[in-house]
Amino acid sequence: MQHGCTPVADLIDDTLVGRLASPADLRRGREIAATGGVDFIKRGPLRVIARVGGAQTRTVELISTPSGLEWSCSCLGTKRHVFCKHCVAAALENRWRSPARRIA
Repeated sequence: MQHGCTPVADLIDDTLVGRLASPADLRRGREIAATGGVDFIKRGPLRVIARVGGAQTRTVELISTPSGLEWSCSCLGTKRHVFCKHCVAAALENRWRSPARRIA
C-alpha cells in the first residue's frame, strides 16, 4: 500500500458522498447500487474500477491518493469534476462489500 493512502472503502462515508454528489445523483446512484448495477473489474484497497449500469453502462475509477479520493467516470458529468450517479453507485457498493462493513 502506498504510504499516506487510506483504502478507498475507508474514504467513503455518507457525509462525503452527500457533499460530492448532487441530491439527484445521490438518489439515482443509490438506486443503481441497490438494484445490482455495479460490476467490479478491479477492487484493490487503493484503486477500484467498476462498470456501472443505468441508462447506459459507464466505467468508474476511484483512487485513494495522499490528498484523498480522486475519481473519474466515462460519462460527461465528471469532465466538470462532478461526482456523478455512477461514482455514487460504485463508491457505495465498494464500501458495502468491504469486509469491515459487511453486515452478516
